[in-house]
Amino acid sequence: MKRGAVDAGKAIEDIRSGMDDAALMQKYGISIENLERLFTILLGNEMPDRTTADNSVTATEPNADVHLAVNHHNGETGQRLVRPDREHKRVLAIGEDGGFVDLLHRLLTQRDIHVSRSTDEIPGVQDVVRMSPDLVLLDLGSSETHPHDLMRRVKLVDNCIPLVLVTDREDHGTAAATESEGIYEVVEKSASEQALLRVILRGLEYSELSRFKRDHVKVMQDALQKETMEIARTKDFLNGILNSSTLVSVILTDLDQNVLFWNTGAENIFGYKAHEIVGTKITRLYPADSLTTETVDQLRSMVQRGGETVQGKMNQLSKDGRVLTMSLAVSPMLDGLGKVQGILGIGLDVTEEVRQQEEIVRLLSQVKKTREASIFTLAKLAESRDEETGLHLNRIQEYCRVLCRGLSELTRYRDEVTPDFSDDLYHACVLHDIGKVAVPDAILMSSEKFGPKEREIMERHPLVGGRALEEAVERLGEKSLLTVGMEVAYYHHEHWDGAGYPFGLKGPQIPLSARIVAVADVYDALTAERRYKRTFSHEETCTFIVEKKGTQFDPDVVEVFQDLAGEFRNIRNTFTAT
Repeated sequence: MKRGAVDAGKAIEDIRSGMDDAALMQKYGISIENLERLFTILLGNEMPDRTTADNSVTATEPNADVHLAVNHHNGETGQRLVRPDREHKRVLAIGEDGGFVDLLHRLLTQRDIHVSRSTDEIPGVQDVVRMSPDLVLLDLGSSETHPHDLMRRVKLVDNCIPLVLVTDREDHGTAAATESEGIYEVVEKSASEQALLRVILRGLEYSELSRFKRDHVKVMQDALQKETMEIARTKDFLNGILNSSTLVSVILTDLDQNVLFWNTGAENIFGYKAHEIVGTKITRLYPADSLTTETVDQLRSMVQRGGETVQGKMNQLSKDGRVLTMSLAVSPMLDGLGKVQGILGIGLDVTEEVRQQEEIVRLLSQVKKTREASIFTLAKLAESRDEETGLHLNRIQEYCRVLCRGLSELTRYRDEVTPDFSDDLYHACVLHDIGKVAVPDAILMSSEKFGPKEREIMERHPLVGGRALEEAVERLGEKSLLTVGMEVAYYHHEHWDGAGYPFGLKGPQIPLSARIVAVADVYDALTAERRYKRTFSHEETCTFIVEKKGTQFDPDVVEVFQDLAGEFRNIRNTFTAT
């Protein structure tokens, strides 16, 4: 039931419960007497000829098709006409000229337009309510009703009903005087039937259009009001969410970088209250450095151009001058046509987290350097027993770096020889001869050719060094730089054809790290001066290594060596003991 309409069932229940006339008027806007009159109309019984109040009804026909509700219009209490659904248009003629009404019947009935007549002394408002006409004709010559009074009452019922005055020549002046009061049209009885018909049809069309406009506007107003309330509720809801995010900044700017929205989280992070910064430039948060300016420009350009969210970190200034590291997600704010109207930035203060991460990275780097220095020192300590080796360890590292770079450029090794692999081998390769600490000085420093017994002792050093490092790997419990050190210590004297020692591994059974160190170690040993051998030239050494391709050395490693042999010579010439 629409607001204001009388709910008959509830009204009857209230009357039966003992509600008096005053209480009924307050609740429904209608007295018990007038409620009884309304039911009489609806049930088709007779009613008195006259109304007793402005909001009561006189019925001249039974079973009237009508629904009444209390309406307040321009400060007056009256009836609001709720039109029933129907197909035929209705015209109400007020006046005593039966001939004119017959003319109307003849002109309009054939067009499915129903004509009713009212001759009441009271100006026809009861008939207006009862039959709900689409147009009212007032015959000035045969009615004492003043147009202004009728007009006012008709408009109280339905302001979309047009009023047409029908005049004789002698009362035309009276009609003309009332035209400014909202009369739709004035027509003379002497006018042609076609002229009269045109006025009526235009008036009916006006009535229909007016009602359509009114109903459409009402629907739009209701929808707009509902939408406005919904938007207000949504806005309050969203503002509540945004401002409850006390640790996350939510900032909206226009395309000119003016701040439009600043939530509680932004206040807490930057120290500015919303009234201090809304309407000002967001640039006051940017440090005066080229990196920040460049970062901001890039972010804004990416958002405006791509229309997608961009994430990143940048420095921003708090009110007290502190430099904060903010993790930002920057998104475009689009209008209904998809055009960027502003930029929304959601930020989290990660200053402390970044500081902690930087400290962790620094400590890890320090640990890594300490570990690498310790490994190199340990290897150097073992090497120091052989004074002739000089900068052997430094050169081995550089040779391994060159060979790793060359292998990484081959498709079949790209996934194995990664930067991490190369870095680990660079630092761990110095452990290849760590087992020599167990070789007696008499053998290690001898200038004589080894006999079988001396050779057997010397060939134990891969096992000694490998086992020592293996225990360290097991104690550590995970793969690390020491794992690579263990591999090169155990296997750098294995041969590709299986003729090496200490295990006689063959081909790919030998870890790649050890196959790389094998070439680097032999190159350095041949080009260096030893007590028991002469120095080989670079060319002689290259020839030897190539000849051992596929027997002592991995063919792939030898091919890379051939391509980069010039770099080996440069390293040899650079790391030379003075």
